[in-house]
Amino acid sequence: MSNLAHFRSNVHVGLLTATLAWASASPAQTPAPPMNRLSVEPRVPRLGITPCVVELFKDVDTGWYGEPMFEPEFEYAPPPGCPGPWAKVIFSVELSGPGTTGIANVTFALGDERRNDQIATTLLTAGAQYNAGQATWRVERDITEYSALLSQARPGFARDTDYYLRDPYWGDSPRASGRMIFYPATPALPAPEVPDVIVPIAPTSPNVISLPRNIERAYLDVYSQLTYFWFSCVPADAVASWPLLGQTPLAMGDRRPQAGDTEGQGCTGSNYRDVVVRIDGTAVGTAPLYPWLNSDLNLDFERSVDVPVPTPQSLNLMPFRIDLSPYAALLSDGQEHTIQILYARVEDEQRWFFAKSQLLLYLDRGTTQITGGVTRNTLDGTPLTATITRNDWTTDGTLLTGDVDRQYRRQYEVAGYVNTSRGRVDTSVRQEHTFASTQWVSLLGYEAPADHDYAQVVEIASVTERTTLRQRGATVLAYDRIRHHYPLRIIYTAGGGTIAGVATLNHASAYVEQGHHQQGSHTRPAGSYADRVYANFVGSRSFNAVQGTYTGWRGARSHYFHDNAGSCFRERVTWLRENVTEHTQGVGCPNGINRVRGFAHPDGSPDNLGWLR
Repeated sequence: MSNLAHFRSNVHVGLLTATLAWASASPAQTPAPPMNRLSVEPRVPRLGITPCVVELFKDVDTGWYGEPMFEPEFEYAPPPGCPGPWAKVIFSVELSGPGTTGIANVTFALGDERRNDQIATTLLTAGAQYNAGQATWRVERDITEYSALLSQARPGFARDTDYYLRDPYWGDSPRASGRMIFYPATPALPAPEVPDVIVPIAPTSPNVISLPRNIERAYLDVYSQLTYFWFSCVPADAVASWPLLGQTPLAMGDRRPQAGDTEGQGCTGSNYRDVVVRIDGTAVGTAPLYPWLNSDLNLDFERSVDVPVPTPQSLNLMPFRIDLSPYAALLSDGQEHTIQILYARVEDEQRWFFAKSQLLLYLDRGTTQITGGVTRNTLDGTPLTATITRNDWTTDGTLLTGDVDRQYRRQYEVAGYVNTSRGRVDTSVRQEHTFASTQWVSLLGYEAPADHDYAQVVEIASVTERTTLRQRGATVLAYDRIRHHYPLRIIYTAGGGTIAGVATLNHASAYVEQGHHQQGSHTRPAGSYADRVYANFVGSRSFNAVQGTYTGWRGARSHYFHDNAGSCFRERVTWLRENVTEHTQGVGCPNGINRVRGFAHPDGSPDNLGWLR
């Protein structure tokens, strides 16, 4: 039997004593009302002991990203009489509406003495949803892993991060209130292992940074979001043959033409995007993009399907964690290194700089200098595999129809080792991302910009699977497997055109199915842990722009979470027009009650398993 197989056979007998000690000492969340009446996102589990609370800001305007001088700052200071280390830290924000479509989301971050909001650590990217039935939305994140930032006072920033291509003054900015909740460590609830150093990565240029020389493990949290509908892009050769495909104002997108603006609404090119991380020009890791939906599938079809209940991750955007530990020795060599986080697409591997990310570093306190090297990297220099299995377009009179099937695949392994004070540790990361896309497009009146009908059916399946093995000699220190599945299906129609340079919408309809599915299994010498998140949305709406009426307005949203330590969370809401018809909690959980262990991450955010030791 291999070392790994022997290791797994032992830990999979059940949760071991060390694991059960933390789990039993961490009380399950007691039944509570929904965090938001019109959403199903789970609140961060509490620990059942009295916390220390720091009020950060109260009812501040979140401003607009194009005018940073109006973005509010706040001052953070550690809780008096409640020094770290902490068993848990929660960041809780309330956004008061109406958060109209003028604002998609707001990023909250902590800076340093330079007071540069471009070099700050993101704690949460939260959204406010317009709805007359709920004026205030609460969003929470477990930020225990960022405890290294919280030991000293520092400035904070609330930044509008809505990059819509529209008039920024439409609608009212949300107002925000925020606080941090600290749970002091106790013998029963000890502080988990957390990163020693957090390094924010600036958003708009390559970062040249100097790092500690004793980095044992390194991770990068990235917030992968593009506001426009990249997954709806039609092939460039079809647009070249029928230009209205790219110029129609009826397609899905976030453009509202301004005076003299002739650029079209439709998206052209490949419909694949991901994020590539480069160290000194070498590709070292990737992250998928969640197919994030803003409220308006078209700016003239406002709040298309997500009223009154938001789609997954629109209230709380999840970061994706990239394991850079194979490069820990390189980052520890005392030299300056350049880190770039770039969007990648088929046409241009380095088109856009990415916006929000930060390094999480674990240090070897037993040495002042880590050595080692990279032993394998099959990502750098290997192109994305792209296959078009169908790209068929036909005309019948004034009707143009197209069927497009595309597949993309990125598979790689990165491995390296570090010589620590406890011996050599080897880390290998294997990741595969597959992206399958099916499109059907119809353009009735493909040569009539002033009067045509546009329809598109988009169906994608984005799946990322990663396996990480970390071992010291014959001892397996960690074996992790995680799978992210982002399914999306949109059926969209619109009628109207462009007359004298002015876009006109006569009617539109949309049907959306979207999911955030995630499952992980993790083994450590102390025990094992497995969990699953299953979040789904389905919604529809039709709009008669001439009469200003809606039909077919209904939907359902659910969020399920469970783990092998006894956690179970189930919440579901359905609606008809603007009215919630049913909101259930705990249906399918033991005794019909939601109970979540204090260390769990029911929202699907990254978890370093610092408590599992």
